[in-house]
This record gives sequence, C-alpha cells and structure tokens, in this order.
Amino acid sequence: MFELRLALLFSAFRLILNVEAIDPECYLTVPEIARHFGYASEAHVVRTEDDYILELHRFPCALNESDCRPSDQKKPVVFMQHGLLSDGFCFIPNMPSQSAGFVFADAKFDVWIANSRGTPASQKHIGFGPDDKRFWNFSFDEMARYDLTASIKYVLQTTSREDLYYIGHSQGTMIMFAKLADDASFNKKIRQFHALAPVASVSHIGGLFKLLGKRFLEFAEVLLDRLPYTPLTFPKWVQKLIGWICSQSRLENICSLEIGFIDGNEKMFNLTRLGVYLCHTPAATSLKDLLHWMQLMDSQKVQKYDYGAKGNMDQYGQETPPVYDLTKIRTPTFLYWSKDDILADTDDIRDSILAKMNGTIANSTELPHYSHMDFVFGVNAAQDIYMSMIETMRRDDNQRRKKLNLKAIY
Repeated sequence: MFELRLALLFSAFRLILNVEAIDPECYLTVPEIARHFGYASEAHVVRTEDDYILELHRFPCALNESDCRPSDQKKPVVFMQHGLLSDGFCFIPNMPSQSAGFVFADAKFDVWIANSRGTPASQKHIGFGPDDKRFWNFSFDEMARYDLTASIKYVLQTTSREDLYYIGHSQGTMIMFAKLADDASFNKKIRQFHALAPVASVSHIGGLFKLLGKRFLEFAEVLLDRLPYTPLTFPKWVQKLIGWICSQSRLENICSLEIGFIDGNEKMFNLTRLGVYLCHTPAATSLKDLLHWMQLMDSQKVQKYDYGAKGNMDQYGQETPPVYDLTKIRTPTFLYWSKDDILADTDDIRDSILAKMNGTIANSTELPHYSHMDFVFGVNAAQDIYMSMIETMRRDDNQRRKKLNLKAIY
C-alpha cells in the first residue's frame, strides 16, 4: 500500500511540474539494451584463476541479420575493454549508428564486450561477494593478469580462433599494455591492438586527478590502511536518481558539468542522453585501483602496485614494484589520441608509449577536439574512428584468410 501511494504521489508530482520520465535504458543491462534496439545478445560467464566470476556480453549478429550463426567462423572477432570507473555500457551509450558495439556488429564482426571485476555485471566470487572486503583487493594489475587472460582464453575457445582484434579505452589500454609486457606469449593472441585515449604513465594528467593529486594519494593510503580493500561506488538508488534528474532537458547543461569537471570537455556528447550516461557511469571499482593510478602520478613510472618496501618484498621479492616494460610488446598497435584529452596527455603518450613501442606502433591518429570520454561517448566517434578501424581490421582479416587458403592448397 505504501508503494502504491508513493507511486501515485510521484505521478502527481510529474504531472504538476511537467517532469520528464527517465529513459528506460537507465534500468537495463547491456544485453537488454541490445535487445531493446533489436540486436541479438548473449551473456557469458567466465571464471578467473583467482576465482572471480566475470560476465562477458556478446553481439554475434548484425541488426536483422537473418542468416546469422553465432558459431560462424567467417566473422572476425573483436574484444572491447572499458576503462576506469566504467563498464561494458561505454561501448553502447548512444544510438546504434553511433555506438562502437553496434557499429561493429553491423559491420559483421563477432563482438565481445568485457566487464572487469567490481563492475555491476562482475561482482561475484567463488568464496565471497562484494560485501566482503576481500573482494575489493585488486587494481588493474589483477585485471591484466587474471581478468584479461581468462576472458580472452574463453572467447578464443568459444569462437575456435587463435587470435582476435582488441579495442581498449583508457584503463582498457593499460590493461593490455601490462599483459603484453608481462607475457610474451600473449602477443600471439592479439592480431591488432587498437588503443583509444591510451594511458600508461600519467605524469602530466589534468582534470580532477591533477586537482586531487598527492593530497588524495595520502588520504587514500590512510583510508586503505584503516579500511583495507574498500569499494569505490555509488549506491544504485543514488545513481538512478542522478540519472533521472539529468534526464530533465532543463538540467542538461548543469549535469554536463559533472562530466566536464572530470574530463575537461563534453562537446561531443548527446546531451539528451545524459541521464542514461549517468545511470551507468561511473561504474564501481576498488579504491585500490584508483590509488594505483595516483601512485603512477607520483612515481612517474609505469609500474605495478606499490605495497611499500616490506609489502613489495612479500609480493614481488624486491623493495620496489616491478616496471611494465613496454619495449617487450610485439603486437601491432594503433593509437587514437587528442591534444584536448587532459587525462591521456600527449606528453605521456610520447614518453611512455611512442618512445617505448616505436617498432610496434602500426599507426598513430590524432583526433581534433576529442576529450577523454568522447572516444566512446562522442556521437561523431563512429565516423571519425570506428569506420577506419573496421576497414583496417577487415583488410588484415582478408590477408589472414588468403594465407589460410594458400596453406590449405599446399
């Protein structure tokens, strides 16, 4: 009875003040949003070596593809990895013609979208759940070592492939940089690495992270010491409330400040979808993950998590954390960056990526006036970035097929 009265009161409030309804996508998961737009979608469960349970989302078919078979090996496989405080939603935030996940599906790719540990779709563990502090004992080190390893292995086994194409955004690029640097054999599993807003070192980072700087690092270290392995998340009801508020057209400009404060810019967003964006973003992660990035700002190195001299000896057998050696990477890598991106700074890209990976950088593309989130949320990203990526991957896939046919003949 109370719920009914509350619903009636809310409806009356909307009628009196002419309040706009929240977009239904606010309450949908990634597979449900795909079906909402008419796409076939699948949810797959993956278990990591350290017993986290991850959920992968798959779009095996183009829209209205009548003869689509998910097991069709003719389709190239693409794997999409989101960044910090994000999840798989970042690849389907806009209309289908503007969202990477749908654009690649319509281009006849077998699309797989990752959800790192801690995100809403991947908050499960064999031994304990997200209410247990042990669940949140991770940074992007574990995402590279365990999540990426298990997810790519599962996708390759499911699709009967030896390799695939990888698209990473922000921390999604760092996860692959770390994995390829640490595991030489993994290079063979990635045909091409497409890095959107790539980050490795963050010595020149701007925005909210620069503003917080060392003060936040000191605060986070104290907090982790007193409350080890703390989640960094918003209560779901708060996030839905923000999404509803920002669905109101009269509040679009105010709500856009939230993203601009962190990112520095929001020029390419669809402001009418701000409520949907903010219902799903930011997504949950661990405080330890954010602290790891603050450590990189302080050390100006691309290194593993710093546990302190004693902790490093226990964890790594040395007093300082090991550095990820990007010179060991052999996978053809394509960079997409912008001078207007204050989080993936051009000096950091030059010093930590271009200088170290000069022999494996297949192409480096500068995008004018792109902020950090524009690479996945920008309404122009499909025409500016995704279509050329598709052409590059198709060309490579055609060459691969020709080689396989020649081997079959001889």
